[in-house]
Amino acid sequence: MVRVFVYGTLQPGERFHRPYCGDRVQVQGRAIAPGRLYHLPHLNYPAMTQEPGWVHGVILGFDSANALEKLDQLEGYLSDRPPDENEYNRLDTEVFDPQTPERSLGTVLAYYMSQQRVQSHDGIWLPDGVWSERKLANS
Repeated sequence: MVRVFVYGTLQPGERFHRPYCGDRVQVQGRAIAPGRLYHLPHLNYPAMTQEPGWVHGVILGFDSANALEKLDQLEGYLSDRPPDENEYNRLDTEVFDPQTPERSLGTVLAYYMSQQRVQSHDGIWLPDGVWSERKLANS
């Protein structure tokens, strides 16, 4: 099983969950990952960077690695392209239980954006590490 940490539009209930994950996914539960979360206002989606902090999201499990092709396409990631040319880069990352942050839930895949790219998109830091379209619509 391929496990992916998602924190934005791929989360259950968000706009890209059904078209990109559909019925091929198993929601394995909430998790936190090391990083800092930003809202990209001109694009209306988030980005996680490799900076100190915590990002809240969900672990999704896919039966086949083929599911990554669709996710990579959405995230603008090509493994054979230099990292600075990708919109996001897919990295192995250790995730943790949000209720007990010292308890590891193992290593999963996650999509990170470079701090420089976040700045070029006028990223707005979300200190609570939580992104949802509903939350943003109500703020």
